[in-house]
Amino acid sequence: MRRNCDGNVQQTSRPGFTLVELLVVIAIIGVLVGLLLPAVQAAREAARRMQCQNQLKQAGLAAHNYQDTLGKLPNGGRDGDHRVPDPLDDCCNSQTRYGWSWSYSILPYIEQDNVYDLSSESDDPLVGSGGNNTKENIVAQTAVPVYNCPSRRISTPYGSGMYRVDYAGNAGTRGPGSVRAAESSGKDGVIIQTDRARIRIEQIRDGSSNTIMFGEKALHRDSFGTEGGDNERWNNAGWDEDIVRFGAGKLADGTVYGIPPITDNRATHQESGAWTTVTDAGGISWGAWHPFFGSSHPGGTNFCLADGSVRLIAETVNGDIFRLLSVSNDGQPFEMP
Repeated sequence: MRRNCDGNVQQTSRPGFTLVELLVVIAIIGVLVGLLLPAVQAAREAARRMQCQNQLKQAGLAAHNYQDTLGKLPNGGRDGDHRVPDPLDDCCNSQTRYGWSWSYSILPYIEQDNVYDLSSESDDPLVGSGGNNTKENIVAQTAVPVYNCPSRRISTPYGSGMYRVDYAGNAGTRGPGSVRAAESSGKDGVIIQTDRARIRIEQIRDGSSNTIMFGEKALHRDSFGTEGGDNERWNNAGWDEDIVRFGAGKLADGTVYGIPPITDNRATHQESGAWTTVTDAGGISWGAWHPFFGSSHPGGTNFCLADGSVRLIAETVNGDIFRLLSVSNDGQPFEMP
């Protein structure tokens, strides 16, 4: 309002937004949100990928500390009862704590002593009595969040409340036949089947900075808790794809080839009640049980090398290079991808 020259109050009006102007502003805001949202999502994924890398690094450093204490790197696990001893090609998990997975063995070195101490050798069954360690399920029903990649899933119980692990030890070459056959025992990898052999970091002929120790395992989002490589307890899977994967394959004629990582959406899953298959570079088709490393991250899979360093390796990595990264004793030089 204002007064005119006669002293009377005169009403004035302010121009407002027209409907067209308002719609234009809303459209501009929508465009800005559309431009910013991918950047926000990318930043969140970068943070999740970094957290995943930190978790793998913890596992790698724990393996180093394990060796400092016990004189060797942790083994992967074994099936049956080592005291009898049962054959190493038995299935499908260990009756005693001695044969539990690497993911259980390194717990005291990632500040998870409380979980490690939930069971002891005194809980093992009497020799020849059958059954498993009586505290096996109590441990399996306890979440260890650092074993789950945040880009894939939060710690989630499956089947009778059992948790899973998203990381696998590098077992080197996957031979033809059963995963429990001697040719697939991890002896040319870093994480070796318990009682097959043992290794120290200094004994890795190809060098600890050129050899994978741990990596993410490929797992389709529709297969959580059901796929052959995700259907066992995180602490006691025996010698199984749940806790080890392979970066090289060997055919019956002796041909060795690389098995590069794949994205999670390429991993096997059920469609109309049947499992899909994934064919590797050697022409082998794999179903519910497969050897692939892989991840939910766009562009690559996280790996911890035997020297404790962590890096992202693309699914497009040359197969021969990935084979050399996975095999610990071939003595062949190469350039890191």
